[in-house]
Amino acid sequence: MKKIVIGGLLCIIVFMSWRNTNIAEGFEPRTQTIVLLGDSILKNNVYVKKGVDELLNDSTDRDVVSLAQDGAVIGTTYKQLEHIPGDLNVKTTVCVLSVGGNNIIEDYINGSHQVDDTEHLTMLFDSYKALVTRLREKMDKAAILLLDIYYPTDEQYKEFYPLVMRWNQMQSEFAETGDVVKISKTLTQPRDFVFAIEPSDKGGKKIVDSILSAVR
Repeated sequence: MKKIVIGGLLCIIVFMSWRNTNIAEGFEPRTQTIVLLGDSILKNNVYVKKGVDELLNDSTDRDVVSLAQDGAVIGTTYKQLEHIPGDLNVKTTVCVLSVGGNNIIEDYINGSHQVDDTEHLTMLFDSYKALVTRLREKMDKAAILLLDIYYPTDEQYKEFYPLVMRWNQMQSEFAETGDVVKISKTLTQPRDFVFAIEPSDKGGKKIVDSILSAVR
């Protein structure tokens, strides 16, 4: 009996020694926290039975911190950055950002800018780059994932496809390798959308799957 107890104690000592050594050497477990930032692509709860944040929480044992807001634009997303807890700036955190689509809606669809006004789109994207840079500065130890903008299948939005295409091109040129999650490649069917432009339950599930594939 004494031999069994001594053997068990030795196993514990060896394990704790291994654990402390690996922590000291910078060993990191897999991703533990996913922070959602930006607009209704990540906070579509009022349009569906379960929002993207809820579906994500159901699909992973990681902690999900949902700071995204319906209707958010680039300028208002800075406030979300301020609410990211400081203790989440670690290698086991992934920040997921989706923003820019509402700026295009405000300025081009509901505003006075024409589709061929690419100069204004470049100005919008400069604002987006400044936001991403601020996020990278604040969360310099965390991973950053940027969602591109999808193409709503409703006819009323098809004339604005060139703007979305140009935005996504600029994003790919700006982002670091592997940082962009191209939901524009997965949300392609009418059933992926509700209220013409918001992610449906099916679309939300596709977004969640895309995020989880990127953080694995």
